Amino acid sequence: MRFTAVLSAMLLLTLGLAASAGAKPGHGKGGGGVPDVDVIATELDNPRHVAVAPNGDVYVAEAGRGGDHNTADSCFDSAEGFACTGDSGAVTRISKHWWRNDQERVVTGLASFAPADGSSAIGPHGIFVKGGKLYVTNGGPTAPMRNGQPVLRDPTLVAEDPVSALYGTLLKARKRGHVSEIADLWAFENENNPDEEVGNPLVDSNPVDVFAGHGGRFYVADAGGNTVLRVSRGGDIEVVSLFPNVPTPNPFGGPDVDMNAVPTGVVGGRDGALYVSQLTGFPFPVGGAKVFRVDPRSGAFTTYASGFTNAMDLDFGRDGTLYVLEIDSDSLLGPPIGPSTDGGIWAVPRGGGTPERVELPAGTLTEPGGIAVGKHGELYVSNHGREAGVGDEPGAGQVLKIDLGGKHHHGHHH
Repeated sequence: MRFTAVLSAMLLLTLGLAASAGAKPGHGKGGGGVPDVDVIATELDNPRHVAVAPNGDVYVAEAGRGGDHNTADSCFDSAEGFACTGDSGAVTRISKHWWRNDQERVVTGLASFAPADGSSAIGPHGIFVKGGKLYVTNGGPTAPMRNGQPVLRDPTLVAEDPVSALYGTLLKARKRGHVSEIADLWAFENENNPDEEVGNPLVDSNPVDVFAGHGGRFYVADAGGNTVLRVSRGGDIEVVSLFPNVPTPNPFGGPDVDMNAVPTGVVGGRDGALYVSQLTGFPFPVGGAKVFRVDPRSGAFTTYASGFTNAMDLDFGRDGTLYVLEIDSDSLLGPPIGPSTDGGIWAVPRGGGTPERVELPAGTLTEPGGIAVGKHGELYVSNHGREAGVGDEPGAGQVLKIDLGGKHHHGHHH
């Protein structure tokens, strides 16, 4: 069978995967003992990337739970299944300070689409804090279809539900939860479709991460467009790097698949380079994902580390260790290839080298959505990143604080 680019859209093939035990407990990096894991936020809807503010507050983008399938005005076929749009996307702040609420949705009303059970939503995804300002990418719309034909955000989806105008944008959060648009990445994809030249003709934008660099420039990973984009202060957009497809054996037989790169995370290194993680597209090969080192001026990229499976995000520790998060360590593809939904974290030594798995108690990470390193080397990881509540039921999403030293610094337990 022919797998189209629709299948390469981000978190695909929602196959009810059975969970199974993953890594055995062992030694964490940097001091013996099993890392100490605390749940610091709960009841999140499809939590994705996380960011740590200079004051220690932790922010997490929630992709939401889409719209109510009984009442939504805008529904379509997506790689995640038949989905409806709603305004359930959000950003939650987990406060460092006891005199504030531990956990509060500080931005709400962002664009989200999801199947009827609310899982595997596409919505707010990338998040970054710089200079007291909060930036977020609203992902989507990832090549929506009707009757086998592409449906465009403009004018169709926006006419059906005005919140759809937020799909495919880079936003700045303002006071009292309002947002303003910095750049329209979907419009850039619609006008230019850079990855058409490498064989991906669909208009497909899904900005999933943002890094705020020097001089007011932003770098955005567009998982749908297979690009890293540079955004100026005024919202002008240009391609930094376009990642080509990679011919990959099809596990179901037949000719090789032109696998999309699907970049998922972008961070800046101390060397001035950008570091980009990739999910990979179908067939999500085990060990097939890389971290690229990108020259932000020329866009030239090299492989910095490899051997990951479905990498979802990455972040540097202060000592130069690069932590890489896998959403599903044995492949997002369903059984028999990837029966478990356990995620994983790898530590790449400073300057590159062989990644080392961070040993966590079995079952710690279930389809985690994002990672950020705190001031003291602790890791903040969103967990159950493809789960949401339906109706009045709260979501299953969490944020974990993982102390690699195993020194048992206990945070708040909910």
